[in-house]
Amino acid sequence: MAQTTSKTKAKVDPKKEFKNLLSPIQIKDVEIKNRIAMAPMNTVMSLDNHGYVNEQIMAYYAARAKGGCGLIVTECVLGTQLAAKFPFTSNLHCYDASFAPGLAELAETIHAFGARTFVQMSIGFGRQGHAHDSSHPPAPSAIPYEVIPEHMAGRGFDRLLEKNPHLAEGALGHLPYEMSIDEIRAQEDEFAESCIYALMAQFDGIELHAPHGYLEHQFLSPRSNKRTDLYGGSLENRMRFLVEVYMKVREAVGHDKVLGMRLSADEHMPGGNTHEEMVEVARRMAMLGVDYISLSDGSYEALDYFFPKEDGTMLAEAANFKKAVAVPVMVPSVHDPLKAEKAIASGKTDIVLYGRQMFADPEYGNKVMEGRPGDIRRCKRCNECLMRAQMGFPVRCIVNPEVGHERYLPQYQRPPVKAQSVYKMRIPAKIPKHLRHF
Repeated sequence: MAQTTSKTKAKVDPKKEFKNLLSPIQIKDVEIKNRIAMAPMNTVMSLDNHGYVNEQIMAYYAARAKGGCGLIVTECVLGTQLAAKFPFTSNLHCYDASFAPGLAELAETIHAFGARTFVQMSIGFGRQGHAHDSSHPPAPSAIPYEVIPEHMAGRGFDRLLEKNPHLAEGALGHLPYEMSIDEIRAQEDEFAESCIYALMAQFDGIELHAPHGYLEHQFLSPRSNKRTDLYGGSLENRMRFLVEVYMKVREAVGHDKVLGMRLSADEHMPGGNTHEEMVEVARRMAMLGVDYISLSDGSYEALDYFFPKEDGTMLAEAANFKKAVAVPVMVPSVHDPLKAEKAIASGKTDIVLYGRQMFADPEYGNKVMEGRPGDIRRCKRCNECLMRAQMGFPVRCIVNPEVGHERYLPQYQRPPVKAQSVYKMRIPAKIPKHLRHF
């Protein structure tokens, strides 16, 4: 039987029990109807690594928007041609005009079902990327990432590797090469251009993806960054790449548009970023104008922190970020709505992100709003979804048979929507290159 919340099946008064969780919040000009947000998760639903939105992806997001999420943050979208060459297995892409129509369809679909949406843009996996031709990925230094058995996320991974030890080989990264300064800056410029396409697609904002050992994180971490030039050494130098990416994107999209950032609260690895350093990074980014901080933890080398086995493991860290910055903070992995309500009420977070829990029950938000927390189909934290994705297969869920099949269900088909006037569209500060001849 699927696990439910600690509350009984009896209905409760949501206005009293979940006053904070259900209250709206404003980030710049974007009003979000509640504090229930879908976390960004790689789903491996963009098939053949072509990077385009398809009907399954739109239906999958429609289900969560229809289910009551105030905010949906998309899965990782790779924002340069080089990044797209080294994907997780299959990611959405956005590095030229051909990707904009599908992303616009996705944003329109999420809006049609009543949610706001931020697109998570990534400048790449760095040393964690896997090219189909076994090419060497770009990274700050020529240091491959490791699979640490004791950090595999508990239940599931240990049994899987015990039965299939050869699978660990597939998780190892290829030896990366050290990026030149010219290549670093060319990637920054291309990425800023790609973020213009993303906002032209009418997402409500952009989230810059810098946690989990991805490229920005690799530059921040002394574990993976051994450079001796202006991008290595001190925290100030290791932060330079992240600052430059942010500043170029901000110039491209404008200061009136929502531009947030996701960070790991602590790398939890020997020689890696400390929690204190990451708080300092967040403080610096907030001073530069980042509109919110979205937290996660660990990395692909420390999956037990990235995908914790218990509720609320990141809240103590989140509280330190809340003290350091004056912008909204989002924190994941608080599946119980009663704990989520308490976390917001106590000032440890402003928005709760639901990842695996949104696979298990896309109707989570509606059930909270209707005072039926006991009816929520709870995530078992079995990590079947993650293990499938790590093996290159589209996500499925043990407790929710609809995951991956939403396109076949009529309730998730997008209704006709009135076309938005171009005079009311959200236009970035710059226009993409393909339009500059007009």
